[in-house]
Amino acid sequence: MTVQRYLTILRERWLAAMSTILLVLAVVGGVTALQPPTYEASANVFVRTDPGSSVTDRSAAADYARQQISTYADLVTTPIVLDTAIKSLGLAADAGELANRVSAAVPEDTLLISITAKAGDAQSSAELANAVAGSLRTQVAELESASGPATVQLTIVTPATAPSSPASPNLLQNLVLGLMAALLAGFLAALLRDLLDNKIRKSEDVEALTDAAVIGTVARMTAGQDHAFVSEHGTESDQAESYRELRSNLRFLELGNTSRSLLVTSSVKGEGKSVTSINLAAALARADCRVLLVDADLRDPSLHNYLGLEGGAGLSTVLIGDSDLDDVIQPLEMTNLTVLASGPIPPNPAELLDSEQMTAFLTEAAAQYDVVLLDSAPLLAATDAAALARRVSGTIFVAGSGTVRRTQMSQALRKLQLVDGRLLGVVLNGMPKTDSTVYAQVYQDSYAAPSRQREARPVERRRSRRSAHSTEHGEGMPSYAVAAPADGGEQTDNLAGRSRSRHSAMHGLWAAGDD
Repeated sequence: MTVQRYLTILRERWLAAMSTILLVLAVVGGVTALQPPTYEASANVFVRTDPGSSVTDRSAAADYARQQISTYADLVTTPIVLDTAIKSLGLAADAGELANRVSAAVPEDTLLISITAKAGDAQSSAELANAVAGSLRTQVAELESASGPATVQLTIVTPATAPSSPASPNLLQNLVLGLMAALLAGFLAALLRDLLDNKIRKSEDVEALTDAAVIGTVARMTAGQDHAFVSEHGTESDQAESYRELRSNLRFLELGNTSRSLLVTSSVKGEGKSVTSINLAAALARADCRVLLVDADLRDPSLHNYLGLEGGAGLSTVLIGDSDLDDVIQPLEMTNLTVLASGPIPPNPAELLDSEQMTAFLTEAAAQYDVVLLDSAPLLAATDAAALARRVSGTIFVAGSGTVRRTQMSQALRKLQLVDGRLLGVVLNGMPKTDSTVYAQVYQDSYAAPSRQREARPVERRRSRRSAHSTEHGEGMPSYAVAAPADGGEQTDNLAGRSRSRHSAMHGLWAAGDD
C-alpha cells in the first residue's frame, strides 16, 4: 500500500479510528486515575577504604573498594540487611516483601551506593531508605571486622528526604505514551475495519467485481430530503446533475436499433433502484425523449406510491390481456414522461414477465416511445429481473454505497451473466459527499441564481414596458398571439419567443435509497 492509500483509508474510516483513539485514551486515563500513588526516596552511601601511607597502598585500597562495592549493593535486598531495617521501623512486612520496594544502584566510576525505597507516602519512603542505608553500614562493618581489622567503612553522605510529589503515576509520561498508543491503535483499527468491510462503498469496489463501468454516481441525500423525490428545489441540485450525467453517459452506449428498452435493477432491496428509475426517466424526458416508465416489480411495486398514481391497473393487466396499453398509462405533469404502474400483484409474476406477452408488450411500447424504462425486482429477491434482462436492450445495475455487500453484488452480477443479460453499467447510489461534489453544488447554485431571477420577472412588466415604448412612438397597443399548446402546458408568449410548460413546478427529481 502507498501512503496515499493509507491516508484514504483514514479519511474513509475516521469514525472507527477516532472511536478507538478515544477508547484507548479513556482506558489510559482510567488506569492512571485508579493507580495508587507511589513515593520514592533515595539515600547515598559512600564506600571508604583505609588509604595507607604510600601511593601503592592507596591504589590497592581504591581497587579493593571498587571490587567490593557491587557486593555491598547486592547486600541491600538480603534479609541480613532488611530484617534489621524492619525491626528498627516496626514494619509488619517480611524481608521478601520489602525486597520488592528497595533497590540499590552504583553510579558509574563512583564509590557511591544509591539506595532507593518505595512507599505509599512520602515520609515512609524516606524513613525506609535511611533505615536500609543504616542497616547496610552496620552489617558491612560487622562482616569486615569478623576477619580482622576493618579496611572498608560505609558513610551515609546524603540522607533520604521526603519527596514532594509521587514518582508514579507519572501523568505526563502516561499522557504521552497513552496518546502514542491511542494513535497507533486508531490507525490499526481503521486498517482492520477496511480489511473486514465487505460492503460496496466506492468505484474501486465495483471495478474489483465487474468489468462494467460505473456510469453514474449519486450523492447521499442530506437530512430533510429523504422524502423529496419530486421537489421544488430546482434542477440545479447535485443529485439532479448526477442524473443528467447518467443520461449523458447512456447516450454513448449503443442500445441497438430494434429496441430502446432499459432495465433498472439491483442486488437487494433498499439500494435506490426505484428512485433511480424515476429520476433517470425525468432526466431523459427533459432531453425531449418520450419516456415510458414501467413498474415491472410485480412482487413489491412502489412507483405508484412515490408518484401518487393509481395502481389498480397496469403492467399485469396488460400482460394477461385485460387492458390495452393506451388505456392504463398515466401521464405525469412533466412533458414526455408517462408511467405504467404494476397493476394487481399476480400469483405467478416470474412466469408472466418471462413470457411472449412481455416480449409483445416491449415491442409495442418501443414503437410508441423513445425509451422504455423498467423498474424491476432485485436480482437476489427473485428471478424476475434475470428473465427481463434477456428481453431488453440493456440493464442498469444500481449499487447502494454502504448498503450492498460485495458477495451479494457478485451473486447478482453472476445471475445476469448466466442469462447473457447486457450490463450497460453500474450506478453507485448514496455516495458520501466529497469536496468535489460540494464545489459542484456551489458552482451550480451560483450559476442558477441569475436564471431564477430572470424567470421571476413578471411577464406583465415586460409587456407594460413594451406598450409604453410603442405609445411614445405613436403606435397602437401591440396584440399578442397566445395559443394553448397541444400537450396541455401553459400558454406561450410568442413575443418573448419562449414556452413554459405546465410542469414547471416539478423542477427536479433526485436520489434516495429506500427501494
